[in-house]
Amino acid sequence: MDYQVFGLGDRKYRVDSQWAEDKATHYLKNITAVSNDDEGYIYVLQRSDPFMLIFNAEGKMINQWRNKEITDAHYVEISPAGEVFVVERDHHRIAVFNKDGELLRMMGDKNNPGNTGEPFNNPSDIAFSKDNNMYVSDGYGNTHVHHLNPSGELVKTWGKIGSEQGSFITPHAILVDQKDRVLVTDRENNRVQIFDQNGKYLKELSNVYHPMDIYQDKDGFIYVTDQVPALYVFNSEDEFIGRCRTFGTFGHGLTVDKHGDIYIAEMLPDGLTKLSLI
Repeated sequence: MDYQVFGLGDRKYRVDSQWAEDKATHYLKNITAVSNDDEGYIYVLQRSDPFMLIFNAEGKMINQWRNKEITDAHYVEISPAGEVFVVERDHHRIAVFNKDGELLRMMGDKNNPGNTGEPFNNPSDIAFSKDNNMYVSDGYGNTHVHHLNPSGELVKTWGKIGSEQGSFITPHAILVDQKDRVLVTDRENNRVQIFDQNGKYLKELSNVYHPMDIYQDKDGFIYVTDQVPALYVFNSEDEFIGRCRTFGTFGHGLTVDKHGDIYIAEMLPDGLTKLSLI
């Protein structure tokens, strides 16, 4: 069987744009994000009903979640404890589910968006440190990062609107990496800013255009999607090592499973592309 091969640094990948089984394509609509858990399941988030589709690594759909309250899901992250956090952008909140799709709690209030510097005002993403602290990029209304403790209480906020170091235009996605640094895709400033966990600016990754999502794999490689459309990879020393295209107008969501396979949630048009490590 003929297939496309892409390269990222010295790694080669087989491209599979029809990875999800045929019956699942009926449900794919307004895809926004993708994540994976320790059991190897792939979580596909979208702004439609059902809002979440669950697949195994072979592309078989094994579950779907419905909740009429979830209408503007932006990104999904799975906590170290195995809870599924869905960031609801225009409802100014984060919905927390268990692995069965049962709503456990809400963080934030859809009728009371935070003022400048207060959680949350059109939040975009959430990330977790090794000790279960949370970092939220907030986001479209605010231009801040919020540090929350494991109980969800606000510890610290940093950032303001602007283009200087430590400021943001649209902090679109966030990652706590293996070095305990906080990486923020500062979309309209065309960079990924890197901070310590107290909000001190350290450095940045540049030469990206409107960076969307960010992910680090088990080997320390950092992946960034942007609106070129392209997928970039940096090594554990933050050195650029490769780039390939994505298939939609941009890859809005990104994850890498324990086997090194890459999954991209494509937008405009919708797509769910798998890059299988060869």
